[in-house]
Amino acid sequence: YPWGLYGVRVGCRGKCDKNPCQNNGECLEGYDHFTCNCRWTPFKGPICADEIGVNMRTNYMIKYDFKGKYKSTIAERIHVGFTTTDPKGFLVGLESSVSKEYLTLMLSNSGHIRLVFDFGFERQEIVFTEQNFMTGQYHDVLVERYNNGKNLRMTIDNYPPLEMDFSTSLKASADAQFDNIQYLYIGKNESMREGFVGCISRVEFDEIIPLKLYFQEDPHDNIKSTPEIITEDFCGIEPVTLKPEEEETRRPPDVDKETIKKFYSNTSSVILGLILSLIAALIIIVCFATGKYINRHKGDYYTQEDEGAYDAFDADTAVLQGRTGHQVQKKKEWFI
Repeated sequence: YPWGLYGVRVGCRGKCDKNPCQNNGECLEGYDHFTCNCRWTPFKGPICADEIGVNMRTNYMIKYDFKGKYKSTIAERIHVGFTTTDPKGFLVGLESSVSKEYLTLMLSNSGHIRLVFDFGFERQEIVFTEQNFMTGQYHDVLVERYNNGKNLRMTIDNYPPLEMDFSTSLKASADAQFDNIQYLYIGKNESMREGFVGCISRVEFDEIIPLKLYFQEDPHDNIKSTPEIITEDFCGIEPVTLKPEEEETRRPPDVDKETIKKFYSNTSSVILGLILSLIAALIIIVCFATGKYINRHKGDYYTQEDEGAYDAFDADTAVLQGRTGHQVQKKKEWFI
């Protein structure tokens, strides 16, 4: 890209092109960043990867009340995740006291997952027996009804899904609609003495995400719990994190190496090194001589010889032969 357009280039892609938002979160492109909208997911966090769960006890219950806005469905999508070591328990359920229809997803005494429902035409039951689900591992369950309510699919973890076809069970005058859904229960319902023991998260019923509604800062008045206050839990699942992006920096200038070589091609490296060595030696010598000159020692001394007696044999003779008498002459001496 041309100079002056730092950070702008042809064919660049936005942050959302890499799908950073997890669990079907909506990615919103920003100027130099992205944000994730987790509103329609049972997750939270910067990339919709943080679990919203609750560690249930045998007396715990969470109840979502549709409060007159009864929901009737011909197709449903129910999602729940859980972990437990208890041999039985109620995960999630939907019911209507008006139509007497219901759907219950539970854990059987043998540790298998059971889906039991009655939408007015015939009681149905699906049991997934391929795995024991009370080992303390986290499991994910997805129940989907489609084709005008005539088919149902239950998918657990990465196992092949279980399929059911109700076409033969439906009478000509019967319909497969789940009528007047009034309540959604998590953990247990009001007719049960003991509820699920373990952690439940990712609860969804179509567009309704009850645990997110329950734990939000200003919860709706149509979702209650027993006991009144239940603490949020992430069910032992650490959130997914993204690899930090490389920080964009200004590119280095373009350098023509061949052009630079022309400036040095006619100069011998050996001669250049010799000249630099001589210059360095000369600098060292000059610095040494200058230091000796600055730090030279100066001194004075006095002689005891009489003037004119320089050829005397000894000091006594010098005194006798001196013309000016015994005098002291001041002289200077320089040390370098």
